[in-house]
Amino acid sequence: MNPTLKWKAAFITIVVLACVFGLVGLPTPPTSLTQLRENFANRIKLGLDLQGGTHLVLQVQVNEAVSQQTDQTLDHLSTQLRDKNIHYDELRKLSDTQILVHNLAPDSTAAFRDLVGTNFPDWDISAAPGETSGYLLSVKPSTVAAIVDQTMAQSEDTIRRRVDVLGLTEPFVAKYGQGDNEIIVELPGEADPTRAKSVIQAGGQLELRRVADTTTYPSETAALAAHGGVLPPGTEIVPSKDVDQSGQAAVYVADRSPIITGRDLRDGRLPEVCDEGRGRSRSPGRRLSATVCQAGGARQNTHPT
Repeated sequence: MNPTLKWKAAFITIVVLACVFGLVGLPTPPTSLTQLRENFANRIKLGLDLQGGTHLVLQVQVNEAVSQQTDQTLDHLSTQLRDKNIHYDELRKLSDTQILVHNLAPDSTAAFRDLVGTNFPDWDISAAPGETSGYLLSVKPSTVAAIVDQTMAQSEDTIRRRVDVLGLTEPFVAKYGQGDNEIIVELPGEADPTRAKSVIQAGGQLELRRVADTTTYPSETAALAAHGGVLPPGTEIVPSKDVDQSGQAAVYVADRSPIITGRDLRDGRLPEVCDEGRGRSRSPGRRLSATVCQAGGARQNTHPT
């Protein structure tokens, strides 16, 4: 036999044996047929089409994120108009992206435009249809697009972290479709779609709200009585997680709109703040009195602890 062919045959044999050993001989050399099968199963990763599993297409409710941004802006705008002594008859939310200022005092028009242009750069101002002194604030399309992109990215990251709890090998999570705000989730080896859905849907939205009244009340009735039966505008009663010996939870009076949500936090630390004139800073472990930099450059004055 030709010596060259012998070397080629030997080389091919060594490569084949090394591949076989890599498939069935790792992570530990098998000492039984059962262990050999386990090694083989662990080394060969079957996809959803071969192994079976769960295939989900989830739609992200991005409109809720946009609507929440409008709710926050409505609350902040109301506060700042009051602080600037700018008079109007009504301030309300028309849609997920629009706010109506009804019957603005004519002598306050310039101050109102300056306030919105300075503190709410993500919003456009236009005359309200059919009104002589009404104004319509609309979220800029670029801001809506930024909120949608951020919401989709955070949803994808959150789903991926929750899927990891299932302990599956090589799950697939990615955006799906063209502009439908959908995320595809493929879970090879997960035969229970109900369990997968429950894990993915678990959790909640982080919200930090200002406590409008520092008094802790034993019940909703007591909180209402302390305010003459009517809560301050823009507030609601929030129950505490702590309960007394009788099982009754204390309640607080807090702002209805959050000052910071999970969408404002980027990396698990205090959000970056805009300290005008002195650059940016963070204050871990200290009372936060800052201006949170939100998407699109908007500034939000906050004073949480």
